[in-house]
Amino acid sequence: MQSSTRHMSNNNENKDFFRDYDKPQDKLSVDIPAFNRPTNVEKIPSAYDPMGEIYARGRAMRSMSSGGMPWWVLISGWVLFGGLFLLLLSVVIFSSLAALPALLFAMIPLLIVIRGTNAKLSNEKRRRR
Repeated sequence: MQSSTRHMSNNNENKDFFRDYDKPQDKLSVDIPAFNRPTNVEKIPSAYDPMGEIYARGRAMRSMSSGGMPWWVLISGWVLFGGLFLLLLSVVIFSSLAALPALLFAMIPLLIVIRGTNAKLSNEKRRRR
């Protein structure tokens, strides 16, 4: 037991950790980081869970209605949503009025594409001026 006590008393490891402690006061320096404002980063939820999917669809529709998408996305929206609307319109006209609620639901994305087209064309007119 005495040998381990003697070994610990001869241990000078603390001097290795505190080498800079004996420096004069004018040699000490402290680094203080500059104040950075936290950036407001919007965390996008995963589109694989149900609420994230709803958020992702809403964000895509918002982007489409604001006119902030490329022309090929706008044209494919017209083909997809306009085609679905025309298909349901033909079913309502030629078959029955039972498909009228489906036609009204199909009109919502079509109205978003119409709004996006108007926004895109108005942005193009502003750029030309």
